[in-house]
Amino acid sequence: MAVATDMLVPALREVREAQAALADRFKADLAVTPPGEYRELLERRVGDARGHVYALDERLTALKPRRLVQDVLGNAWDITRHAVRLPLDAAMVAPGALLRSQQGRATEQRLLRNVEEEYAATAFAVAICRAAERIAQEAEDVSTADLLGAVRRDGEEMLEELAGCLEEQAEAVVMAAEAEVTVTDALSGGGATQAVRDWSAWLRETAERMPGVDRLQGAPEGALITEDELPIPEYRRLGTKMILDRLPQLAQTDLAMVGAYERSHAARPAVLNRIADLLGPEPWPGYDSMNAGDIRKRLADAGEGLTRRVLDYERRHQARSTILAAAERVHA
Repeated sequence: MAVATDMLVPALREVREAQAALADRFKADLAVTPPGEYRELLERRVGDARGHVYALDERLTALKPRRLVQDVLGNAWDITRHAVRLPLDAAMVAPGALLRSQQGRATEQRLLRNVEEEYAATAFAVAICRAAERIAQEAEDVSTADLLGAVRRDGEEMLEELAGCLEEQAEAVVMAAEAEVTVTDALSGGGATQAVRDWSAWLRETAERMPGVDRLQGAPEGALITEDELPIPEYRRLGTKMILDRLPQLAQTDLAMVGAYERSHAARPAVLNRIADLLGPEPWPGYDSMNAGDIRKRLADAGEGLTRRVLDYERRHQARSTILAAAERVHA
């Protein structure tokens, strides 16, 4: 326990560095992102990351570790950090280069790459935070563990939001490419059509396989989940059909947890395949936690694209008749 306590400060510093890098990453991408939901997401997350940096700085000041032991373990932590920090450093290169080489807004392809890099950097920051949170738990530092838990959950929520942005931006890239080919074919007689169609097909397949939160957690994480934590009571006593009947009622984070647990235990193909079908971005962040009345109010001034996403998502999940009827009225 004493060793865990001494390791906590360098671990917190690494989490702090990761959050500061995320804030810089999002701010850099804002410079070339057009107005819309994705830009609003980046603006909000810049503020969240900076808030985490401030809270972590306060916690570091409060801990005041023993100097000698902390220095030794801090050096060891630095060695580990240099071995694993490449994703964040690499992710920070592209925005700076982009801003130096290009004025105005980024192309659809550049925006897609930005989202991909933001997803990777966020996943890396979540992993660092998860490790530090476990160290805090081992050190029995409840305040620090609670803080790190809040930072981690915020990062996991960001991953869900970015997964939706990935799919939307991949679709935008395909549409832009197809529009460009239409013009090119009119001028050149169609020589580029097949190559772009092949590339577009690959891009669509990539979007369809976009990773959910459960894929980020993976089987080792699922092995740490206990049955009591699962959103389906008495899970191990239920048959496959009973579990399949309950899955559409679960939120995305709960589906991810069940998927991780199932892969590390029974690994039933029917359950895993059904979870894979249900996993996907919510129509908007926080949708799963809203009641039917609040969703209907949001639909009242929703655009066609958002309404279509609600219809698709709701039909695959809870299929609440009041929400479907409201969305169909707006979509009609």
